Amino acid sequence: MSESTITIQEKFKVYLDMQRELAEFRKKQSDQKKMLKTLEDEIMEYMKANEMDSIALKEGEIVLYDRKVSQTLKKDTMTEKLSEKLKCDEKRAEELVESILSNKVFTVEKKIKATLKKQKKTDSA
Repeated sequence: MSESTITIQEKFKVYLDMQRELAEFRKKQSDQKKMLKTLEDEIMEYMKANEMDSIALKEGEIVLYDRKVSQTLKKDTMTEKLSEKLKCDEKRAEELVESILSNKVFTVEKKIKATLKKQKKTDSA
């Protein structure tokens, strides 16, 4: 059956089926991420306690490393740095920050979203 011969009702059904499948995958992924986080925390504590920076295993290597994480810019920090660098009073720096923040550009896209009804579980035992 070619894509052009599929009726709109069939497309609706396929779309909702795919959304349901993706919801199940997301749930499974979420559960796996939680378990992975727990394992990472336990392994990290073990490595720290034993002063290890890597563990070589037959299947691969686990490495403990530092990662630099950038923090979001906060209004107070921006005001402080602007007044410091531009050598202007805090009120002027605050006005500049307000101008920057109020001129953020947003784009709007049209999307569709499926709201799925819960399926009744059937016992096949």
